Amino acid sequence: MKRGLVFVVACSSAPTRPPEPPAPLPAATTICYAGVSTGMGQRSRTIARRIVDPAARQITEDVSHDDAGAHGAKSFHVVMDVDGDHFTMKETGGAFTGTGTLSGEPWQWTAWSSVSQIAGGIEVESDDELTPTGMKATKQIHQGGKVLATTEDALKTFDCAQWDAVKATLAVPALDDAACDHACRNYATLKFWQGVGDVSDELHQQKATELETKLSQGLATCVEQCLSANDAIVTACLVAAKSVDDLGACDH
Repeated sequence: MKRGLVFVVACSSAPTRPPEPPAPLPAATTICYAGVSTGMGQRSRTIARRIVDPAARQITEDVSHDDAGAHGAKSFHVVMDVDGDHFTMKETGGAFTGTGTLSGEPWQWTAWSSVSQIAGGIEVESDDELTPTGMKATKQIHQGGKVLATTEDALKTFDCAQWDAVKATLAVPALDDAACDHACRNYATLKFWQGVGDVSDELHQQKATELETKLSQGLATCVEQCLSANDAIVTACLVAAKSVDDLGACDH
């Protein structure tokens, strides 16, 4: 009797695949904003530098105003420790503490809300949102269950390399018609008299009348351009100039 061949197939389980490595975290980003804050019958210039650092699981903000605000200070450094889509925050100078919730893709959040506490029983509810051109925020200030005030921030992005220069402008009085008028008059006057030299009293009076005519014709346009440029540092420099050489130093 012929013995049949017997084949033995060894079975083994498929090798276990190693777990997928976690997706790399996005790189830290730094974005700077500048604009105005309005509320309580006031208007102040505001700048903010926002650093989102996934590796440190933190968001930090440096915020400065041209006038002391509700917290009695002009500048704040805020650290937010992130856990999922929530965060706790504190102002390192002790102005306030708080908590908040983030909205959007992790570490690419487009909006957030927070509640912060200030000494004296004051509470601030803030709703912040990134926009195509910058950032906006609405804040309600409460005390004893009553709304004391509502403020609005409207900020646009700018190059963070200019942070120090932009921050320096907060120390310069805000531009208005009077400041621009003064700057334009001083600029035109210094330029006009530059080449006149010594003249008789009669000719000097004629030249003075000529200057006033030129000012009346071009001053409004100059003021409009000054306000549109919104460069407080240059405007202050033009106001303080005593010579044409001083005017040249204002051009940066």
